Amino acid sequence: MTENKINPFIHKDTELKNLEKKYADIFVKSLQDLQELTELQKDLKDNLELRFRRNLEAFRKYIPEIAKTFENYTPKREMDFFCLKNEIPNLIFLDNNDILYKSADPFELTKNQVDKIINNTNINQLSYQIEKDPYGQLHYKYNNRLIEIEQSVLRDRTITPKQIESLPNCVMLGIGLGYPLADLYNQVEIANLIIVEPNPDIFFASLKAFEWSPFLEYIFENKLGIHLMIGQNSDQFYLDLEKFYEKHGRFLSGTWLGFTHYSSKKIFEFVSLFDKHYRSINAAMGFTDDHLFGASHACYSIQNKKKFVLNTPLKKEYEEKPVFIIGSGPSLDHDIPFIRRYQDKAIIIACGTALDALYHAGIKPDLYANTERVPEIRQTLDLICDKDFFDDIIIITGDVCHPATINKFKHTAIFGKPDEPLYPYFAMNFPEFKKVQYIQLMNPLVGNMGVSGAVYLGFNNLYLFGIDNGKKVHGNAMHSEFTSVYKEKFIEDTGGVYSITKNIPANFGGECETSYLFDLSRRNIDFVLQMEKTKRPEITCINCSDGALLEEAKPVHSEELTDYFESLPDINKKNFFKYITEEKTSSIDIPKDILIKSFDTEIFSQTCKKIKGIILEKPTNRIDYIKNMETVSEILFYLKTQPSTYFYGAALEGSIQTFFMQIARMLYHSKDENACIELANQGMDVIGDFLEEVPDLFSHMPFLYLGPHQKLYKNGKVGKDMPHCKAPGLPQMHILVKDDDYKDPLDKFVKRYE
Repeated sequence: MTENKINPFIHKDTELKNLEKKYADIFVKSLQDLQELTELQKDLKDNLELRFRRNLEAFRKYIPEIAKTFENYTPKREMDFFCLKNEIPNLIFLDNNDILYKSADPFELTKNQVDKIINNTNINQLSYQIEKDPYGQLHYKYNNRLIEIEQSVLRDRTITPKQIESLPNCVMLGIGLGYPLADLYNQVEIANLIIVEPNPDIFFASLKAFEWSPFLEYIFENKLGIHLMIGQNSDQFYLDLEKFYEKHGRFLSGTWLGFTHYSSKKIFEFVSLFDKHYRSINAAMGFTDDHLFGASHACYSIQNKKKFVLNTPLKKEYEEKPVFIIGSGPSLDHDIPFIRRYQDKAIIIACGTALDALYHAGIKPDLYANTERVPEIRQTLDLICDKDFFDDIIIITGDVCHPATINKFKHTAIFGKPDEPLYPYFAMNFPEFKKVQYIQLMNPLVGNMGVSGAVYLGFNNLYLFGIDNGKKVHGNAMHSEFTSVYKEKFIEDTGGVYSITKNIPANFGGECETSYLFDLSRRNIDFVLQMEKTKRPEITCINCSDGALLEEAKPVHSEELTDYFESLPDINKKNFFKYITEEKTSSIDIPKDILIKSFDTEIFSQTCKKIKGIILEKPTNRIDYIKNMETVSEILFYLKTQPSTYFYGAALEGSIQTFFMQIARMLYHSKDENACIELANQGMDVIGDFLEEVPDLFSHMPFLYLGPHQKLYKNGKVGKDMPHCKAPGLPQMHILVKDDDYKDPLDKFVKRYE
């Protein structure tokens, strides 16, 4: 998946302050005549009040919460309206005499701005490339076919919104007095408009200046979408935006136009938030096969009495204990002596292959953090010869963890994963599952599981080592020299997910080379720390890693911590182990027959059939096509609001939204609407085949384990040949170590302090 790297809200020569320069002389000259316009100002105020009342009535009819908010609203700043001889309302703030539109003709000014944007800007669109399917999954089969269709026709990269005359989604930052809306909709039909106005005073003023009443009537009569976000702070803003796309379709976030109407400190803050977080709306949606595997893996853990983390508070005696969260980044090697020396004074969390590094370095972890649901993880663990090494290590992981990985450990601390279908579904339907602690942002990499695991267990005092998320510029290694997994080249750490895509600031100065996944990991670590610090300000995070800079962690070299750790007592690790295994975790009792009944193939099949009927209607214009996909998205959202159907909507959503992103891209492929519709029709036929085939896969729930699932597919193909999508060959499962061709020279763990 690729994206536009240019900030989508910055368009050349469209800032009002630049456009206003053309009108400055006219404005100053006109302002000198203002005292002659007293009677005109009186008429203006009468008209403003009449318009305000009309607009309130319209909002009461269409968006009543807006009417309720503003019918008795008192602006926080003193402001007043005025007009010149053209009788166009403008706004002045009386505390500093600042004027909103520094132009004698605000209509002409805003029209000029809109014209420049829609005539000179390309639509922001995500694009996908064909991906290798590592396991044999229906999602890859159908998504790759959609990509083939989209790429089969040469794309016109010069088209503008004006030429296409429609948009699936427009995000406008700052409404001003509402004037750009008329100019925008006169030239472009917009299926969904999101208006973000951080200043309620400005929106209140627009209710007097702009004719909202006919505008709303047009929107609702034509079944177009409008979403108003007025006065939110930064946190509310992102959550509200996320809710909009969750309900109406995340695919809309993949084809859109960004538009900043006016500038302010708050607007710039929101532009920055968009740049930072917008991609996360569609970055990790998951897909149907993945969700079914994850749910089956969770059911395996339940059936086999594996222990889940309970949502009871962590004991006070452990809240402030230091926690070393250790990744296998290249900077870990520098800190190994420090970690060895003070390993008894901190809780040690080994993230993924860091377990291998610590084993060879003589450091005993207390917890092992795992993110993935894939079976190869077990192979990396089996490289460690000393089987007793695992006896008192507790795996912390999400409920999607593969049975093979889970079975390597005698002790488990499994979190519920709320962004997967199973945890919310079971929490809604089984009272006992409500006591399971959830975890946020444990993806995409094991470092995320380490940080999030520590935070959601309840620890406040975090230290990061080897959480590099890349490597320093001009550095050679991507991982620690202590990890045999990478040192012996069982896993390559060049190319693929490790392909360098950009440079970012490093923790101790300079720059760090990072990849897409490493950068997403970095952002998610920052996000979870930021989010949880609002609830628990006592959380501190020290970053000793010489990799990517984390905004929410303090950069400190381990050498600077020596005096502090010398003063700390050792932690009684046996008592801690006993507490986690006997009090903080528990198995969940749900009988096998109840688990099986929780996955009704008939309901799932009927859901697929209904969606297929909608998507194969095949509208004849772009906007109706977008509306159809929104209808499907809203059905999936509705299913997720009901305890009995939550799983069915959530299991389909990720794949359907990804497929719809491809369709939206096809719809805006060129100026020729008919050609685009034909391309989209081909794509919808492919999605129809997916909806026809996927119930067969679902029928094996909840015993659908990643890897063994290949036995379900016959003739060496991924599923069946369908009318519009042929089945590719099943890939071979990846084997890291074949037979006994590798023997770790360290056959017994030896704890070291020096």
